[in-house]
Amino acid sequence: MANNLFSIDLVQVAILWSIAALSIICSINSRGFFRQVVSWLIVIAVVVVAAFFSYLKFESIRQEIGVKEFVPDTTVAANQDSTPLSSVDDFASANYLSAEKQLMENVVAISDSILSFPKWQDINSQGIEKREFYESKALFLRNSSMNFYRQIRKLSPPSEKKQSYDLLLAAADNLRLAGYEIHRQFGLEADTLGESVNKARESASLAKLVVSTITNKE
Repeated sequence: MANNLFSIDLVQVAILWSIAALSIICSINSRGFFRQVVSWLIVIAVVVVAAFFSYLKFESIRQEIGVKEFVPDTTVAANQDSTPLSSVDDFASANYLSAEKQLMENVVAISDSILSFPKWQDINSQGIEKREFYESKALFLRNSSMNFYRQIRKLSPPSEKKQSYDLLLAAADNLRLAGYEIHRQFGLEADTLGESVNKARESASLAKLVVSTITNKE
């Protein structure tokens, strides 16, 4: 809904935060109690607007990529205290399978976004606004890939899932490298060929291949 009502560019968000910073400077330098009160009210209003549009920008990237966060099943956790010991392993296994399924879907979603990333030459030819948009998207992909890698490392697989967990961890490691390379490209001004983007695609392809291996085994 928010994306239909507002079309927000990264430059516009940066301008809003610049205005907020200038407002803070003016408020600090204002003299007189009344002027200070009015100035700080304006500062608060500008900061709220900037934060709101920053949130919309972040959400638009999330929705474009189609990433979902895994939410632990609190019902299972709540029922464990009243469950016989013989069934605890079953609950743990079911909880792990749920987490594994969601995280595999997220790994594939981020991999697809990296694989569909435009060629570096195309990004550079579209102007500063498009470049900043893709840089913001690349940062989101890097942070998301690292976040999923950490989530997978924290999983405690049951003994029968140890092999598939090792494969999932390998997929997450490839995804982490892909996210790092896709964002690293924007810091390599001298590289006109987009070597880091190519490396990111290779790692993303490996991540998808490993997930496919897990799915086929199960």
